[in-house]
Amino acid sequence: MDAGRPRARRPYTWDTAARVACGLAAVAGLAAIAVFLWTAARRVDHPYALEWLEGNSLVEVWRLRSGRPLYSVPSVDYVPDGYPPLYFLVSAGPAALLGVSYLPLRLVSLLSSVACFALLARLVQRETGDPAAGVAAGGLYAATYFAAGTWFDLARVDSLFLAFSLAGLYCARWMRRAAGAVAAGALLAAAFLTKQNALAEVAAVTAVLLCGSARRLAVIMAGTFAGVVGLITLVWGRASQGWYVFYVFQLLGQHPVEQKAWAGFWIWYLFPIMGVALGAALLAVGRVTPVLAAGCLALAVEGYAGLLHAGGAVNNMLPAFAAVALLAGVAMGGARARWRGAMAGALVLAQIAFLAVTTFAPGRMVPTAADRRVGDALRAWSRGFGGPVAVFSDPGLVVAAGLPPVAHRGAVHDILRGTSSGAKASLGRSIARAIDERRFAAIVVEQPEDLKGLPSGLVRAYRRCPGTLLSGVRWQVFRPVTGPRVRPAALWLPVGRESCAAAFHRLERELARHAGS
Repeated sequence: MDAGRPRARRPYTWDTAARVACGLAAVAGLAAIAVFLWTAARRVDHPYALEWLEGNSLVEVWRLRSGRPLYSVPSVDYVPDGYPPLYFLVSAGPAALLGVSYLPLRLVSLLSSVACFALLARLVQRETGDPAAGVAAGGLYAATYFAAGTWFDLARVDSLFLAFSLAGLYCARWMRRAAGAVAAGALLAAAFLTKQNALAEVAAVTAVLLCGSARRLAVIMAGTFAGVVGLITLVWGRASQGWYVFYVFQLLGQHPVEQKAWAGFWIWYLFPIMGVALGAALLAVGRVTPVLAAGCLALAVEGYAGLLHAGGAVNNMLPAFAAVALLAGVAMGGARARWRGAMAGALVLAQIAFLAVTTFAPGRMVPTAADRRVGDALRAWSRGFGGPVAVFSDPGLVVAAGLPPVAHRGAVHDILRGTSSGAKASLGRSIARAIDERRFAAIVVEQPEDLKGLPSGLVRAYRRCPGTLLSGVRWQVFRPVTGPRVRPAALWLPVGRESCAAAFHRLERELARHAGS
């Protein structure tokens, strides 16, 4: 061999493969983000519930805009969701300009989801120096949109909570001065004041930082978090006569654990939805920094804890999906061990493609013109009763009609399955009084569980009308596009007032009028 001849340069096969795989994953991720934006834009202003729990979010913003307390003694008129106030306060801002409807609440969630995509991309890009890996990570999370019940843009707390959580994690990872620690603590406090699950992230990230060289910053961050949360708790607790503390800190802890969810976290949601990408996330072992590792673990724990709560659903998995996307992005990027990047990129691309093939359903998740017409007819029909109408599974419907809402069935059941005898007694007395006084001009039942908690005297004060509401309307029309597929089914009227025949005739007339409009 000629010692003077220069050695032949080996082709960088793994580097090329990593660039191609990561680039294709980024393109697929951008497509997933575009599909989300297109779907969300088509339904953001739909005036009726996309998911049955949206109704109570609307009621809570309605109460803020009308000067009523957000946390109060449980009654037939109102029971708050067991969440802190920040999402509802943020949504009340645009509601002042756009009016009290689902539009401002969904806009907050939509923009929060876009912020989640951007934060995931920035976290990965800054960690690895690879913009394509960052885009792929944000797109991977976006690709779970349909598999996660299209929860990203619903009028619920989850997307704003996750946006604050990721922003707090970003600040905690890159803080170098006291100002950064204060910002991290404030953002994590904002996450907690949107949804209590954020406590796991605060604890995990603080513990890791205390074990390293950033101990002083960890103390500042944790102190800021504790100070903000403590001050808000003190102010709202005193203003609500203790009910804020009850709903935010006590109520959910009184509920039983959903035993099936111990395994369901894995076999219902994580593996079926993100199982392939989980393989990419595992390739980040040894490459991810301790702060990001702790944050991702905490996000997964938050999802697990939410799912274990009785009534937990796929929305609780959003933090876990974001954690997998973040770790997969870290595995894709970076200059070392490019075989890992190539494999991670291929796995992420495969995961996005799998989700596109198996869950892509934008048409099914966007309400139709027929849904809106039926909703408009029901809204006009509700006003025709000349008094309050109780729709326990959809109080947002009567808010849209300009009528006072009632307590949402989901929130009522949170009280009933709790252990507070005082809260149960107060709620029971309020419901019984309203029924005895025949306060409601009509009670519209969407599912049999709506009647749970109502007194036995219901049959003396009200009569159930024979027949089914909307029986002449196709079964799939005016049903939430995600979650329980319920819609108005049965009608109860006060004894001695409007006849059932007259009420059904009015509904038929409104349906016909709006069908022709």
